[in-house]
Amino acid sequence: MRRPLIGVTVKNTRERASLKRAWSATETAYLRAIWRAGGLPVMLPNLPPEAAAMIVERVDGVLLTGGGDIDPARYGASRHPETAEVDPDRDAFEFALLEAARDRGRPILGICRGFQVMAVAWGGILCQHLPDITELVHNRDQPPPALAHPVRLYSNPALMDILQACGVGEVLEVNSYHHQGVPNRQQLPGALQVLAEAPDGVVEAFLWQPEESATPRVLAVQWHPELLFEADPRHLWPFRWLVEAAQTGG
Repeated sequence: MRRPLIGVTVKNTRERASLKRAWSATETAYLRAIWRAGGLPVMLPNLPPEAAAMIVERVDGVLLTGGGDIDPARYGASRHPETAEVDPDRDAFEFALLEAARDRGRPILGICRGFQVMAVAWGGILCQHLPDITELVHNRDQPPPALAHPVRLYSNPALMDILQACGVGEVLEVNSYHHQGVPNRQQLPGALQVLAEAPDGVVEAFLWQPEESATPRVLAVQWHPELLFEADPRHLWPFRWLVEAAQTGG
């Protein structure tokens, strides 16, 4: 069977030593996870927003990856002192890419920052610094495959088969490398369904399933499964969902 083409967004980074040039990069873990799940990954540089529709015409699915903070002006908030690494070019491209993929019915997976882009795109407001509201540490310094806390996954018929196939139960231990997020289910836009929460109530995963679709078209997780799946294959499940949804077209 043909491997579906999955567009993977990248972050703009800068060489700290020389500051000679900016370059697009992504952790190869995202690409390995897509490949392991049966897809063919292709990196998407941060192009002008008008490129988004053309890209979506050529890919079967989209992965919005981790990175810096979203400009809080996008959700009508003032900038918190801890908000950092805002990239207006990346914001503009990824929000346009999400809109184009949603309009075309392409499946979309969001990880960490990608989760937050999706929440904001549906009208959500982020907590810009979780240490202000919770004692649970969500931004751990320990490198992978270290785990940070458990998440509770709620039963959802649309994902039951993929979760069971990957051996995922009601509780899953995850890593955590974010300081922003959706603080509780009350702050998640009503069109989005909570799929997982941390012990403090911070939303850790959600999905979107339009009424006319038999399956979700959007899945978002706040942790980083791409850094865990090689040590624990259960964490491949979001990528398997994306690839299978891209193969079937829904």
